[in-house]
Amino acid sequence: MRIFMEIKKNTYCAIIPAFNAEKNIKKILNEIQNISDIQIFIINDGSTDKTSEIIKQIENVHIFEHGMNRGKGAAILTGIKNAIKNGFQFGIFIDADLQHQPDMIPKFILNCENHKVNMVLGKRDFSKTKMPFHRILSNTITSFIISLRTGERIHDSQCGYRLINLELVEPQIFKYSGFQFESEFLIRMFDKQTTFSEISIPTIYNDEESSINNFADTFRFIHLIFKSYLWK
Repeated sequence: MRIFMEIKKNTYCAIIPAFNAEKNIKKILNEIQNISDIQIFIINDGSTDKTSEIIKQIENVHIFEHGMNRGKGAAILTGIKNAIKNGFQFGIFIDADLQHQPDMIPKFILNCENHKVNMVLGKRDFSKTKMPFHRILSNTITSFIISLRTGERIHDSQCGYRLINLELVEPQIFKYSGFQFESEFLIRMFDKQTTFSEISIPTIYNDEESSINNFADTFRFIHLIFKSYLWK
């Protein structure tokens, strides 16, 4: 049985980047509203389907539109900027493809408050999943490299389900707008010696075609790691 969680005003909000998400977006928004009264910031990142039309039919949602597709990182940053502008302290990043279960939101919040940390990271178990092996291998390798770079053991660096203290985020300093944003975000947060914990989340893979280009994004990741040593 799901428990409805009342959220402290201007404390927690959900930040959802959405690109061509017409298949799942209504369901995920409804599920979030069914389990909590958390404020929702959704960024339509230049979708060419009915995503914009659908989200405008949902009440009590903050909607922001990108005229063209700018990338997941850019969409999250738009959400962060507007959440900060509206006085929210924490943001929970959640994808629009239902690979992140909304009923985990209260658990992220409780984990944050119980452990008194500034960041809670989702951690998936890949031992029982139909995700392609090369995706599992890629995530394992990047998580290992991010752990070496940050000096912290990160088990799932590519999991986008995260709770962040927005007071620690400087949106203007980020350089990457695509999938490298997930890694850049972790590096920049740990460069601030951010306190964190990890929380186990269900591993869901829905067989949808990935937007990740294995060769190109591997090169960009390597470039990011080397460049990160030059950040001040």
